[in-house]
Amino acid sequence: MTTVTKPLLLAAAALAAFVLVYPTARERIPSLHVLGNPTTGSGVSQSAAQISPGEFELIEAGRAPAALRASVGEPASKSETTVEGLRLECWYYGVAGSTGAYQLCFKNGRLATKLRFGRG
Repeated sequence: MTTVTKPLLLAAAALAAFVLVYPTARERIPSLHVLGNPTTGSGVSQSAAQISPGEFELIEAGRAPAALRASVGEPASKSETTVEGLRLECWYYGVAGSTGAYQLCFKNGRLATKLRFGRG
């Protein structure tokens, strides 16, 4: 009986201490802005202008800018140009958890290319 009771009492004491301390400790822990896709397992800390490698892989050609913005947020920067009747708009994001940048380019309002740039 003592073999079972002692671990149960220790577990109950630990749980009680956690319940009492957690609210105070939670206030002192800095919060992180985490964007993650549960389907890709991504839980990388990232800023609003970054996307994770998993999110980048899920981006498909043909998406409209509004649909892309809704899924990954606003880019860090954008550029627009028109060449020989083609309207090109490129968006740039940082790479979450790494060094580099993603470029997503739209041709006439639909995603046409996506590239990753790194140092090197």
